[in-house]
Amino acid sequence: MADIRKRTGSKGTTYQVRYQSKEVKSGYAYATFDTLKAARAFTENLGSLNTAPGGVALTVPQAVDRWLDVCEKIGRDGREKVEIETHKEYRRRANVMKEYVWPKLLHELEAVDVVAFRNWLLENKSRDLARRTLSSFHSVLLEMHSHGKIKSDPAAGVTIRSNGRYDEEDGEVVIPTDDEVRAIYAAVDRLAEKGGYFPERWKRYRPMIYLAGFTGMRPSEYRGLAWPQLMSDHLKVTQRADRTGNIGPVKSRAGRRTIYLPMMLMNMLKEWKKACPDGPKNLVFPTSSGLPVTLVNFRSAAWDPVMKEAGLVEPVEKNGQTVLVPKYTPYALRHYYASKLIESGRDLKFIQTTMGHSKIEVTFNVYGHLIRGREDHHRQSAEEFAQVLLGPQNSCGKSVAIPA
Repeated sequence: MADIRKRTGSKGTTYQVRYQSKEVKSGYAYATFDTLKAARAFTENLGSLNTAPGGVALTVPQAVDRWLDVCEKIGRDGREKVEIETHKEYRRRANVMKEYVWPKLLHELEAVDVVAFRNWLLENKSRDLARRTLSSFHSVLLEMHSHGKIKSDPAAGVTIRSNGRYDEEDGEVVIPTDDEVRAIYAAVDRLAEKGGYFPERWKRYRPMIYLAGFTGMRPSEYRGLAWPQLMSDHLKVTQRADRTGNIGPVKSRAGRRTIYLPMMLMNMLKEWKKACPDGPKNLVFPTSSGLPVTLVNFRSAAWDPVMKEAGLVEPVEKNGQTVLVPKYTPYALRHYYASKLIESGRDLKFIQTTMGHSKIEVTFNVYGHLIRGREDHHRQSAEEFAQVLLGPQNSCGKSVAIPA
């Protein structure tokens, strides 16, 4: 049995549905709608409660709250529990999901309902927030499916591309040139040689920035790197530090990987270890108190000064004034490393694994313009293969039989 109650407050008029539910101790749950029509549609669907998988029906907001709880306390689909900062972002997206007026119960949702939600997101939120929220909603449905609360995923195939019509062009990263990267490391070396307070700071930041460029690691990965992960000629990426410095596992299985290091870098790290502060987390690049360096401090204390020293800054208008800002973010060294792998002709699977991408599509989306730029190289390789197989004369156009 359900009833509809009209509520009028500072935010206007809403319609609250009270209905029986085994999910709450009182035996009654509530759903709020902006229109009487939506509230009535909801109550009409309550008659199908007995068709819900397991005999218990959930509203979408209830499912979203369950998903948040699983992310925080258990971990989705057998994964690790999400980090504090990640959970904050999930809560932000969850609030958007619950802001939408869902006219149906969770198990009654169809693809058309998810499409309506997607359209509402695009009309009322930024494209980036809409895309991220829809992705998390898909995660909610998958989690509920794994718990037997729905029979299928109505969001399958419903997506939002990250940058719309021109996603391919806009999604590509800008790669620093060889000369610019040389300028970055020359700037790092100069800052490390300066007197006063600089040597102590740069004993840590110099090997840190060199490691970034020679491994393609993410800033979160080298900020969270621990000494036990470092071997005689390679390191194993297994953990990361979030923006605020909390240590946790890498976000996906693909993030767990082995990266080999040049001897020059190994020697630099061995030298740094002699001066490295001790700490409970045994980090490679800790602060003086043994904690991870936060991303904001790394940018302000290390990266921004390097960009300025290297002359890699550009003017930007802020609050009516022209200020100089870094031309690249710390991720530029990761992208540069990937570009050199592509330039050297490494196969895409190797690049995907080395960069820690969960899917090959990610590699294509980020570095596709560099891969396409090697078409001439691939064309030349095809000609060389034909000459090896058929001989110089037959490879020039003469019809030949292809070996079985």
